[in-house]
Amino acid sequence: MRKHGSVLILLLVFVGLILVPALVSAQTPVTGACPGAPAPRLVIGGTGRVAQVYSSLRAGLDSNVILKVMYRANNDTFTVVNGPFCGFGPYNWWQVQHMGITGWVTEGTDGVYWVEPVTTTPATVTPAPVTVTPTPIPTALPPLTPVLNVGACPGAPAPRLVIGGMARPAQVYSSLRAALDSNVVLTVMYKASGDTFKVLNGPFCATGPHNWWQVDYKGRVGWVTEGMGSAYWVEPIK
Repeated sequence: MRKHGSVLILLLVFVGLILVPALVSAQTPVTGACPGAPAPRLVIGGTGRVAQVYSSLRAGLDSNVILKVMYRANNDTFTVVNGPFCGFGPYNWWQVQHMGITGWVTEGTDGVYWVEPVTTTPATVTPAPVTVTPTPIPTALPPLTPVLNVGACPGAPAPRLVIGGMARPAQVYSSLRAALDSNVVLTVMYKASGDTFKVLNGPFCATGPHNWWQVDYKGRVGWVTEGMGSAYWVEPIK
């Protein structure tokens, strides 16, 4: 009996030696640029800005939690703190600071840059150690009954989507959100991939001002914003 017990203990120790490094490495960002992603142009200590209509400042590397949205029309800029780190996509992720908020941005995909450098002369910045905690994707959606103002927003682009119609991203990508006025991203739809969705309800006026629409993308129900200023982020398929 003792012999079998000793063998079992040795087996458990051997398995632990294999699994523990794997679990630790899952929490460690992969330093350096991603193969297949656009060549990095940001530099640590430099200043960056939004290259397209907007860019999401996320809570962590590979995170779906959005801390803030930065807009090109507002001339929003940020300071590059650390990076690049290779994340799912493949995307080159950078740790940045924007208006006192430290978060993460992706640099681009498929030859399209979502952020770009303003200056390429780095300041003196000592990168802080980075610990990545994976953010769980929501498993349950909030109630889908809109609670904000029904109808189009004054100051937002005139609504072009129609209930029951099909639509697609008008820019590089569009985020499918968990609820109206929510920062939780369920998935991202890309124009280059030919992603389309069905319009279920809307428009509803929320902060921004943005016109929000409830949509169905590949069986997943969520929310999209139609645009801001004169720019449309989604468009109807005629």
